Amino acid sequence: MSHWTTGELIDDGFYCTTSADVQPLSPPALQYWGLIASPFASSLPLNQPLAPNEFYFRSAAHAASLSWLQNLVSDQAGIGVITTSSGAGTTTFLRQLCSSAGIGDIAIAPSTAHWTNQSLDQLTTELDRRSSLNRTGQHVRSLWVVRTSPPSRLRPTPNRIALMHGWHAAHVADLKNVSIVIVVRRTASISRCLAADICPRSHHHLFRLGSHELRRCLAAALHHAGGVRPIFTVSAVTHLSDTAGGSIRRLGSLVHAALRHGHLAGLRQITHADLCMRLNQEQAVTEEARAA
Repeated sequence: MSHWTTGELIDDGFYCTTSADVQPLSPPALQYWGLIASPFASSLPLNQPLAPNEFYFRSAAHAASLSWLQNLVSDQAGIGVITTSSGAGTTTFLRQLCSSAGIGDIAIAPSTAHWTNQSLDQLTTELDRRSSLNRTGQHVRSLWVVRTSPPSRLRPTPNRIALMHGWHAAHVADLKNVSIVIVVRRTASISRCLAADICPRSHHHLFRLGSHELRRCLAAALHHAGGVRPIFTVSAVTHLSDTAGGSIRRLGSLVHAALRHGHLAGLRQITHADLCMRLNQEQAVTEEARAA
């Protein structure tokens, strides 16, 4: 199977084509760069807890979201909405949250659900069942994390947020030890919904990372993967971080594509020029390298 990296020419610069998810590096590529694991991981389900050895970069935006959640769970029967930007590391952040036993000095028992086609009653019944199993003491607060898809004709998410808010208001007397957070990608319709009185007033947005934080994220990811030598030059790291546009997932996809290309091309260190080489130069790599 070929590990050939495709690409596209944009503004006379070569950019590796990114996939919807981060593709793991092959064992030969890992060995070539002296890594023990891929720097970035593929997306995993929300209900799969973060493994102890799994890489997680807590950005300033993640820390701010955690602080907002701490305020939310401090209130009895709190409900709020987190809107997110694509590529902000939302799933990893939520997986890390759901692996935790507390936020600050507040003990929590998280329960997660992806609101797809089930009814509101089905969703809340299942969350109540899970929280009953997870909660281990009277001083432990239940945290329901409900992730719902962006709005479409079949799934009008704004209506779902209003529905959950209405259900919460009707059952608030029974939810004194339960906090609910709805997680959804921000769109214009979501913003309009949150501005209405029928939706929760408590709202927080999880922003993408800035280029500076992405550079730190890349360095931390390579170190966590066992890297002991500078694989990228400083200018290459800057270029990758700028090109990622604030998205951790896109950064991971770009970095892995660059590492695959560098392995096939026999590079000892990846420079800015290697990342911005002309498309015809990229295509000049031999068939033997493609088959490696």
